[in-house]
This record gives sequence, structure tokens and C-alpha cells, in this order.
Amino acid sequence: MTPSAPWPRRTKKTPCFRRLCISVAVAATLFSNSSAHAQGSGSVAPSAGTSHPVHPNTAQAQQQTCTPLADNPIVSQASPSLPAQPKRIVVLEFMFAEDLAAVGITPVGMADPEYYPVWIGYDNARLATVPDIGTRQEPSLEAIAAAKPDLILGVGLRHAPIFAALERIAPTVLFKYGPNFSEDGARVTQLDWGRKILRTIGCLTGREEAARAVEAKVDAGFARDAQRLADAGRRGEQVAWLQELGLPDRYWAFTGNSTAAGVAHELGLNLWPAEATREGTAYVSSEDLLKKPKLTVLFVSATETDVPLATKLDSPIWRFVPARSAGRVGLVERNIWGFGGPMSALRLADTMTDTLLSLPPPAVKK
Repeated sequence: MTPSAPWPRRTKKTPCFRRLCISVAVAATLFSNSSAHAQGSGSVAPSAGTSHPVHPNTAQAQQQTCTPLADNPIVSQASPSLPAQPKRIVVLEFMFAEDLAAVGITPVGMADPEYYPVWIGYDNARLATVPDIGTRQEPSLEAIAAAKPDLILGVGLRHAPIFAALERIAPTVLFKYGPNFSEDGARVTQLDWGRKILRTIGCLTGREEAARAVEAKVDAGFARDAQRLADAGRRGEQVAWLQELGLPDRYWAFTGNSTAAGVAHELGLNLWPAEATREGTAYVSSEDLLKKPKLTVLFVSATETDVPLATKLDSPIWRFVPARSAGRVGLVERNIWGFGGPMSALRLADTMTDTLLSLPPPAVKK
């Protein structure tokens, strides 16, 4: 899930919900002879091809460790009744595909599948043949219906306008992505939010134990990387995680409530800029780096690997940036996604650690 990113974009023509590509009525009709939904009953029958019981979205229906969706702060909308253990799940965002793969489930449809290996790449083998249901911004209702899902997972900021249409196809849960800036006085990051989404998906699918195992693996990786940095005397270092946008001297900086900030905190680093923003990013220019003598810049590429860092930083301003003159700008290859789930966060942590340790530390004044 991203802000209005200039990438990745699909070049081929795909269906879009703005034109509705298929009307809500037609989408519903595709399943009118199945038991995908029990109209007006307040409960949902199993989708075609499944035989799973359904339960109301109540505390009694959840495992003890699971929060009822009505009380779950990361859920923006949810169908009143959901399948107890859905098997045919359509995902409208990369993070959900990653999380399902992490707990051992293969979705029956996903948005933008050709970009998943480029930007996330976790368990590509599992997801390589998952059917394409359109783009993340504009999914095809017809393709979703054809997948015969018993659960659809989407994002409120994109898919709220078509929630009713999605519900007519299968029970639907839309997640919020932007966390509150703080909870109980503590800073909340998209990493914290991503953990909660993984746990909720574990609850929705009956894979709570698998979700806990994923988090344990991620925590162990964070601890390992934090120790590597501590052993090298790099704890407390100020770093920037910049995303190249293809614009001269203008970048996304991941801010204090981003996943990158959550990862940096776990590693004992300080991410700049520290303030929280609505989407976890802020536009910065190379000029903003001129007065940051101790900043180390981790520069995420948006191009292929044959474009060297020196070419990317070839501007009159960059030559005066302290991080560049001190050799403290590290190139991060493009398939490090800042908006993924916990497994993406672990990869980000490993990459952040490896890149930082390949660069010299800030000079210490005597």
C-alpha cells in the first residue's frame, strides 16, 4: 500500500472500477445461482466450491488472542459475517499476498501480480501462478468474481468506493493502512500497523500460530541486525531512507511513522526526518541534506542495476552534500518495498544493516 506513487504502473490495458468494467448487478449475477451470499439473512453461506462454516464477526467467534473486527483499529470496513477458515482469498494489495504466503496460504487472485516480484519478492514461487484480478488502484470486479473467493481483502483508502460491489461477490474486509501517529503516548509506525494486519489475517484464516511464528522470525532477525550494528559501534547513527522518483534532486524520504522508521528504531538507529506524516513519506530535495553533516543516506533506486550511484547524484547540489563528500551514500537496489508486511520489514532491516556497515561512520570530532 502506497501513497500516490509514480510507480509501479501497469502498461497493458486492464479493467477499472471507475468504468465499473462490469456492473455491480452483473457481478452479483455471476454468483446468483451459487450460495456465495445469503441475501438479507445477516449471515453468509460458503462460496461456490467451498464447504467452510461461517461465523458472525463477534468476540465469541474469534480465538481468545484475536480482536473482534468491530473493535479492531486497523479495520475500516468488514462484512458482518465471515467464513471461519476461508480457503479462496482474493487480495487487492501486495502486503496481503505477502502475509498470506507467510502463513502458508496461496491466494486465488491478486492485484498487480507482475509487480509483486519486482517490489516484494517474498515466496515468489508460491505466488507466480496466482490469477491477475486487475490493478491495486482499479481491480476488476469481473475477474474477482471469476476467482470464486470466499474472502476478499482490500484497503479502505482505495477500495471503500467499491466495498458494496465487493461484498456482493464475497465477504470483504478492508484494512486501514495509515496508523495513528501515537497510541497511549507512544509513536506508532507502519511497521506496528503491519504487524497488526498480519495478526488479523492470522485470525481471519485460523493461522494465528503461524502468524506468531512469522513475528518471532522477524524479531530474531531484528535482534541479529541490531547486534551487528552495536558491535560495529553504529548504534544511534542518523540515517535517511530516500526513494528515487526519477525527478531531479527530489525524493521521497520515509518519515518517523513509516515502516523504515520502525525498522530503524528496532536496529537502534535514528531515521531522518523524524516527524510523522499522513502517508509515512515526505518530499525532500538534495538541498535539504546540505545541513546534515552526520547523516548517512541510504538511497533506494528506481532504475535498473546498470545505472551507477554517481550518475544518480550528478547534480550541482549533490556535490556539496556532506554525506556524499564523505562517502556515506549507499545505493539500495530497487526491489526493497517500504510498504510491505513483516517479512518485507525483515528484508528491509537486513538491507539497511548491510548497506550501513558498507559505509564509513560519521567522523568524530576530537
